[in-house]
Amino acid sequence: MQKEEASANPAVRRRGPASTENGQRSRDRILNAALDLITEVGIDQVRVAEIARRAEMSSGQVMYYFTSKEHILLETLAWRDHQDLIRTRAALAKVTGAWRQLERFIGFYLPAGPADPSWILWMEAWARAPHNRKVSQFLEELLALWRDDLAAIVARGVQEGAFAPPAAIDDFTLRFAALLDGLAILRLRQMHQPSRKRLIELAMITARAELSRDGAAAPAD
Repeated sequence: MQKEEASANPAVRRRGPASTENGQRSRDRILNAALDLITEVGIDQVRVAEIARRAEMSSGQVMYYFTSKEHILLETLAWRDHQDLIRTRAALAKVTGAWRQLERFIGFYLPAGPADPSWILWMEAWARAPHNRKVSQFLEELLALWRDDLAAIVARGVQEGAFAPPAAIDDFTLRFAALLDGLAILRLRQMHQPSRKRLIELAMITARAELSRDGAAAPAD
């Protein structure tokens, strides 16, 4: 499941000139401020001056590290997503059993609610992908890390005899991640949103249909 640090944190390769500890702290203050403001009102309603004010910096200092609001959005997403991956991997390392690991992975992947900061960043970035190939590629690199971790869980489950091997593991992870993204969108709606518990159950039903050996049901716990 673990990957090279440079791959797990795309922001490291794309960040602005923050070569010192003080510079990195300043950059992180900007990202924290941007995360709060984007979560509150969306990137289109946020001005660079507001981000600077929230970070207790000048607009010039903000633009020293970033080239545009879109750059701030993408770097904030990569920064937050890296934190989410680290938390997810640490939690899964404490879980035994492939089915339990898969269920926990699903729980970490799905949004906690419609105001989940990580998913708000993802939705803001996804909206730009159809019109910008570089943004689309950036997001694909982030998503690939989650699919790799999912593939590792499936491969381990197959090796342990808990899962039936899928016909093609890459096809399974692509399809299953797409299912989780669709369920996440249901959770992000302001009205008529299914509970998070129900969405996890729906995802596990699909997983059991594809991964259970000889049609046997997966363990409930």
